[in-house]
Amino acid sequence: HAVAVRAAAIGTDPAAAVRAADGHRLLCAHREGPWGVAHWNHQVERWLGEATGSPVGAAWGHEWYAGRPVLVTANDYGLGLFNGDTGLTVVDTDPEQGERLRVVMADGRLTSFAPSRLGDIETLHAMTVHKSQGSQAADVTVLLPDPDSPLLTRELFYTAVTRAQQSVRVVGSEAAVRAAVATTAQRATGLRQRLSGT
Repeated sequence: HAVAVRAAAIGTDPAAAVRAADGHRLLCAHREGPWGVAHWNHQVERWLGEATGSPVGAAWGHEWYAGRPVLVTANDYGLGLFNGDTGLTVVDTDPEQGERLRVVMADGRLTSFAPSRLGDIETLHAMTVHKSQGSQAADVTVLLPDPDSPLLTRELFYTAVTRAQQSVRVVGSEAAVRAAVATTAQRATGLRQRLSGT
């Protein structure tokens, strides 16, 4: 998927590139670790570099590259960007400035920005299930952690699979799937004690 998105991002139709990027989401329960967002963002960038012959990603000193999907992580009222907004880095050919990278937002208007103008963003090859709430994609891949993960609950699993509009692929052991279905989230709000005065 990342190779096709990169090819579209180098092309001349930013709307098609954004649609390609938004067609699939890779969802993880954790941010860190072998089943976490950081690991899988790095893996996708490594595979993308191998497939294209051009290293990409911060690990190789190329933080900005055509095909880098991004997630806004804090509101920027000056730019009209809000936590949860997504975009894609594309090649823009300007008659006066030549080729340059722009981040095209998936906002329906295809608003674009120079990467240097964006502050609180992260790479979006993979994202946490928590951050995916409220969004959908045609196809979703869910990477389940080990069965003993405290985040692996029925609620997380339900949220992950319901992000898919057409298809969902679950990657994990049978034990992880069983744990996800069998475990309900334990909420420790203390509300019951406060209401009862104990």
